[in-house]
Amino acid sequence: MSALGGPRTGHRFWKLVAGVSVLGMVAGCGGGKPVSPAEFYASETLEFVVPYEPGGGYDLYARDVAPYLAKCAGTEVTVINEPGAGGLLATSQTAVAEPDGLRIQILNTVGAVSAEVGQVEGLNFRLSEFSWLTRMSDEPNVVVVAADSEYRNFEDFLRADEPVKFVSTGPGANDHINPPLLSRIYDFPARVITGFSGSGEARAAILRGDADADVLPLNTALSAIRTGQMRPVLVIGRSTDKAVAEVPTTADFPPATPEGKRLLDSLVGLVETSRTVAAPPHLDPARLAYLREAFRCALSNPELQSRSKQQRRPVSYLPGEDTAALVNSVLHADPAFQQVLQSIS
Repeated sequence: MSALGGPRTGHRFWKLVAGVSVLGMVAGCGGGKPVSPAEFYASETLEFVVPYEPGGGYDLYARDVAPYLAKCAGTEVTVINEPGAGGLLATSQTAVAEPDGLRIQILNTVGAVSAEVGQVEGLNFRLSEFSWLTRMSDEPNVVVVAADSEYRNFEDFLRADEPVKFVSTGPGANDHINPPLLSRIYDFPARVITGFSGSGEARAAILRGDADADVLPLNTALSAIRTGQMRPVLVIGRSTDKAVAEVPTTADFPPATPEGKRLLDSLVGLVETSRTVAAPPHLDPARLAYLREAFRCALSNPELQSRSKQQRRPVSYLPGEDTAALVNSVLHADPAFQQVLQSIS
């Protein structure tokens, strides 16, 4: 039995692929023999782009999935790191890349959506035009402080007289968007300190006492939480992870105003987009269908599911069509939410 789902699963997958291939023949160079998606990928290498440095949560997710994706797509998969601008540099490159199906990217969807809605200067992409392949996870965000921080809990934020100093790697990152929104929703003073090259450098600033807090996807923050360097004080969204089982969530802090409630609902909806995967706009429909099915095959593999849970990087598969609909829904969020994003970008 194959480690990637067994013979019956493999038979269903390749039967579906055969159907996609027949329907989606594309012309070869010079008008030669038509090439099916399966034939195309068998002779090519798929680049799986991570918009951050190696070793972070997004990088680890991509590397976890890559071997299973390679098996399901019948191709080689190479993970490539393209850090810069809080993840927006790689996303901008994907937006203008050749739509040949050889470049896909894992996205920090929270940051990318916020950057587009907030009309970040110089942005060159429209997420509604991307060829969406899947959502890989739906983890919440978590507010963390240093283990010895004077902020014992989130209530201390709410009582703060001086601005709570949050670190940020720049526009397009969760830690750039969440702090001003939380400040607006719960009416406490906050200041965002930018200029950090990555989450490691930002974390070091907190541990030195140069800043107070960070807001990260849960699985990005887990290693620092488990080692006792950082302490979680608030979960934005829902989580069943034991590491934050006793940590209050935003549901435990209902906003005092109707506007605050609407903003919080929009924020939680945005956070649920989490980590998605997309290809450049205008991808050939046959190759799009092929890659979507390859991700379904990979992310539903029992071995990957088990390993991901053990490593506390659980996958939460969402089909490409549904992912596209989810992204479009948050792109058209509550007008007040959009105005706040525009004011902080």
